[in-house]
Amino acid sequence: MSNGNCDLAIIGSGLTGLSAAIAVYYKNPDITIKLFGIPFDSNTAKKGEIESIPGISKVIGVDFIQQLVEQAQSLNLEFVQDKITSEQIEGTPKEEIMLEAKQEFPTLDITNEMVKSITRNEKGFNIVTEQKYIETKSVIISTGLPELKHTIKGEDEFVHKGVSHCAVCDGALYRGRKVAIIGMGNFVARGALFLRKYCKKITLLCPNENINCDKRFLKKLNTSPNIKIKYDIDLESIEIHGNQTVEGLRYHEENEIKELSLNAVFIELKDKPDLKFVETLGLEITDEGFIKTDMFNSTNVEGIYATGTIKGELDYSAILMGDGYKTGIRAAEYLDKLL
Repeated sequence: MSNGNCDLAIIGSGLTGLSAAIAVYYKNPDITIKLFGIPFDSNTAKKGEIESIPGISKVIGVDFIQQLVEQAQSLNLEFVQDKITSEQIEGTPKEEIMLEAKQEFPTLDITNEMVKSITRNEKGFNIVTEQKYIETKSVIISTGLPELKHTIKGEDEFVHKGVSHCAVCDGALYRGRKVAIIGMGNFVARGALFLRKYCKKITLLCPNENINCDKRFLKKLNTSPNIKIKYDIDLESIEIHGNQTVEGLRYHEENEIKELSLNAVFIELKDKPDLKFVETLGLEITDEGFIKTDMFNSTNVEGIYATGTIKGELDYSAILMGDGYKTGIRAAEYLDKLL
């Protein structure tokens, strides 16, 4: 389509977004797709080891995303190869055929741009990023849940100076050091278990009386000699301190001020869905703040779909893959009626 427009815009390029894109292609390779977001900044890329996907014994999150990106970027190459095979018989140079075929069968476009707003127009929807404006006939929202930042005292002051929001990304930098990790759920459990391979001591500060992770993870946490869990910690009581870099952390426990001497703090908190970029569309929202969908992941706005944790789906890789794939199929069926 001209002017960078597309048939389908997928907002969010993590596991669900990439799965949806692949599904759309296999349903109808003529549908042009633009996928917005940074795949390697997705939640899946930051999960460390993933062992819960049937058929895959173990995979590192960032490696899994890399495989999906490469698969998505290779879409339509089978048509290019078919064209080369048939036309090379006539003696046309392979490079010329490849260039022509790629133009005839445009591949999926993965852009690192972040979407600022989505609005309606007569033919579909307008997508506005910091750099461009495009039109699309349909939208899949798969942005996931954002990180909860600017919550802990000292967080902003020491970010990149001992404060990190990704244990898997930066944990190896603190080999042999003492660290703390703040959060709850499977995501923070994975982070703590990743850190135990590198760090001398890990203190997990949980803001609840229960860490709410799978028992398999909890058993590993409880049997790890270098991990200690502190429960029901008030986030507002936590204060990170130091000079040039992080040197320690204070918090309240049972009405007493506790002090930890450490070198890094990993803040792995999740926020509620950020839906400001779709606020003018009139999407129905659940009481918990998620996008409301039907069993096919359609929203109340025709042509807009939501998939993954943004609509309250369980944060398990196998489930997210299937949910994204199902959404892609439904979006493709909708577009088949329009194209």
